[in-house]
Amino acid sequence: MMLETWLFELLKGIGKIFLQPLLYWIIILYIITSYRRIKRERLQFGSKVFDMFAEAKNTLGISLVFSIIVSIFSIGFGFVFSYEMIGVLFIVTLLLSITGALTALSSSYTLGITFLIVLILHYANFDIFDQFRLIEDLTVVHFISLAILTGLFLLVEALLVSSQLTKTFPIVIKSERGKWVGQHQLKRLAFIPFFGFLPTEQIGGIAPLFPYFEFGEHSFSLILLPFAVGFHYKVQGDLPHRVAQKLGQATLLLSMIVLAFAIASLFYPILTIVAIIVAILGKEWITFRHRLRDRKKAAYFGPVNKGLKVLAIYPNSPAERLGIEIGEVILKVNGVTIHSSEEFYEALQNSGPFFKLDILDHQGEVRFLTSAFYEEDHHELGIIFPEKPYFEERMEKTS
Repeated sequence: MMLETWLFELLKGIGKIFLQPLLYWIIILYIITSYRRIKRERLQFGSKVFDMFAEAKNTLGISLVFSIIVSIFSIGFGFVFSYEMIGVLFIVTLLLSITGALTALSSSYTLGITFLIVLILHYANFDIFDQFRLIEDLTVVHFISLAILTGLFLLVEALLVSSQLTKTFPIVIKSERGKWVGQHQLKRLAFIPFFGFLPTEQIGGIAPLFPYFEFGEHSFSLILLPFAVGFHYKVQGDLPHRVAQKLGQATLLLSMIVLAFAIASLFYPILTIVAIIVAILGKEWITFRHRLRDRKKAAYFGPVNKGLKVLAIYPNSPAERLGIEIGEVILKVNGVTIHSSEEFYEALQNSGPFFKLDILDHQGEVRFLTSAFYEEDHHELGIIFPEKPYFEERMEKTS
């Protein structure tokens, strides 16, 4: 009977996710971010580089694992959510991402700001809230739940950032000196639904598996809550995978600190506020320090004295098959020194069925790459260089 009750509640909880507007906003976000990126890629490079929903690729494994982990924590320890909290979380997430940007979709902001708003509405003596009975039935359980979840989802963010060693999104911008330079964007959006408890007065409600808190006469039902973790960093002064590792390590440290305060709040509830403040300020510090360091460095994907620096590689292209990496410099094609993409393409077209590349790698050593053109290979090999955008070249040619 107990097993049947839990299975029935799980099925009902899954069904409730389709009643929540946050789920549909997350889907819209996926569409907006992909559409904008593809539009920019076509304007700058003449064609799209990555497919639709590339921002979500390589997140499924982490999302699935942490959906289970967070749900176990939530059900095991009795994380309780109210309709008001869910509503505030939706509004906060919507406002932080209304422009389609993923920058503020860290749990430090979405859950942190939700925590602060709910705290203010709960304890502030506003007559209007008393009149409509908003945020009235909250207890310390709700706030501890939000604090622990903030730390757990920061851990998810750290893993997502650290795992973005490839598939970073290139763009070209004008430097302060008026030259076209390359930039990479570390950007991901992961959908991580999890189960939580919703207070109900219905007879036959269920209780947490291992309740830490006393719930008195209340009963509960399960609900599957939609949640998204996103981030967006711009990298101009270094290789993107190096920056991703550093940002991931910093975010991991922050998640450990926040979790420590959140778990300690089980015994000293006031520490929930400390955990949230640390989460928000810590995230701000990580972002500020990254921007400051990146701004101080010279453009990594800028013009070089000899050859052409590789800004990006098209997926499933000949360049990817040959192992050419972003940040490497192509010095020569068939022994001919190149200085522009036009010279690169011309040398390839005149090479016949075989070609040879002299490539300066990340260790400063020259390696030689020899290969044949296959029938399906494009003459450009699928390499993107940090040069004037495609649409500007078209405008100049037609003017």
